[in-house]
Amino acid sequence: MADFPLLSVTPFAQFPARLEILSTKTPFLLHEALTPLFLLFLTLLCYPHNSSHWGLAFCVGAGAYFGSLQAFNLLVVKDVGRDKDIRWTSDDTGIQNNGFDHGNGTTNGEAHITKGEERKLNGRTHQTGNGSTNDIANGSPKDITKLDNPGLGYPTLATYPLRQRARFTFSLLCASRGVGFKFQVRRVRPPPSPSDSHISFLVTHFSYIFLAYIILDTFGYAIAHDPFFYTPGCWKTPFHPPALSQEQWTAICFPASVPQDPTIRWLYHNITRKYLSLFAVYAILCQLFSIAAVLFTTPIPITSPSSWAPLFGPISEATSLRGFWTSYWHSIFKKGFSYPGEWVAYQVLGLERGNVWAQVIVVFSAFWNSAGLHGIGAWTLNGTGLAATGYFVIQSVGVLIEMVIIKLLKILGVDEKGTLGKAVTFTWMMVWGLWSCEIFFYDFLAAGVAGTEPVAWSAWRWWTGEGEAYRWGPPGKWLRWDENSLGGWGVRV
Repeated sequence: MADFPLLSVTPFAQFPARLEILSTKTPFLLHEALTPLFLLFLTLLCYPHNSSHWGLAFCVGAGAYFGSLQAFNLLVVKDVGRDKDIRWTSDDTGIQNNGFDHGNGTTNGEAHITKGEERKLNGRTHQTGNGSTNDIANGSPKDITKLDNPGLGYPTLATYPLRQRARFTFSLLCASRGVGFKFQVRRVRPPPSPSDSHISFLVTHFSYIFLAYIILDTFGYAIAHDPFFYTPGCWKTPFHPPALSQEQWTAICFPASVPQDPTIRWLYHNITRKYLSLFAVYAILCQLFSIAAVLFTTPIPITSPSSWAPLFGPISEATSLRGFWTSYWHSIFKKGFSYPGEWVAYQVLGLERGNVWAQVIVVFSAFWNSAGLHGIGAWTLNGTGLAATGYFVIQSVGVLIEMVIIKLLKILGVDEKGTLGKAVTFTWMMVWGLWSCEIFFYDFLAAGVAGTEPVAWSAWRWWTGEGEAYRWGPPGKWLRWDENSLGGWGVRV
């Protein structure tokens, strides 16, 4: 790699510890840096608005945003060659057999002291080959002494063959929650043990797939019979004033089977509709996760079951808005969304971890990056994304309001973990969540979700005899050349 005067560039002059990484390795993951450019090109190439498969259209923009964010995190925020949390604690990619010697005395996440490495013996400090300092007491220089699983860091080019770097890269890119790495998200439920039966793993995930099918089939049947989901004038958010008066909305936007009573209709809209929609989102995520878990452990065995920790946390953690987002809801993007905020708060501004402003910056970073991902995804979905973006922006406001509520509870002598404290925060979570969730759904309703088929074969349609039980667009209608983009060379998703 040609020499480059990195110290002449202000950001690098402020972080000299990063110079060695950038000067001795070509940027850690060159293809990761290029991935967002490819995804951006794909975004421009596609014309997915009002597509027949809204999920693919959403993933075009969402993937471009998250790929760009991860490239920023890995190349700027994180020092992959030095940061102690970017280390394998378990190597179960399945590409190599367990126990493979990596060349410097490490074996799939377990480090050993070998000849040629500096040691800390009998109270003296010595450094291992990967730059970390370890404490070994009363050891013999001739022994091979097992360390306390410090983990395997990023393989250096001089020591490891390219396939080992590719394995580490592949694992890191797939481990957005950090399962198998030291940066694993807190409160992720334990993954299956290596000693657990593979059959039980498959049974668990096929059960999730079946449950998700039931929820999505019910959701698809319900929205087909509810005018609210397919009548544009029925949708409203703080960012989109209603096109109908309250009287018109009440008359037009409900199925005939729902009684005219205002209280019943309020409950139907705010409880039945919203919970069914939330369950549908939950089912989609569970289904995709479980399909991937089965696919990449059995027919394509590049991971093991111990890589697949449960997607969602225990429901008992959802007793507050913050608990819902940090402990119960999936944390696939949590680290990626939070890293920029942590970098600004702790590295750029030098704030302490307990500092209130540092917490505010990290909270805003997480939700605002989520707003970006969902907003860009909605934009490639239907040409707009204001509602999806606004939903996650105001979630950060909701969490900050909850922090004030908890502070007031402490002033009043109420324990937030006690019965009364949990009742207050749970009530706040329900009120805020049910009010704001309608904002999130707006862009997806505008994209025509009600006109799509969430399942290929509907048990509900078969049972009621309403139309064909099997009704799903063939893949040829999802991806096709489109005359409206790039002179006919674009692809309609």
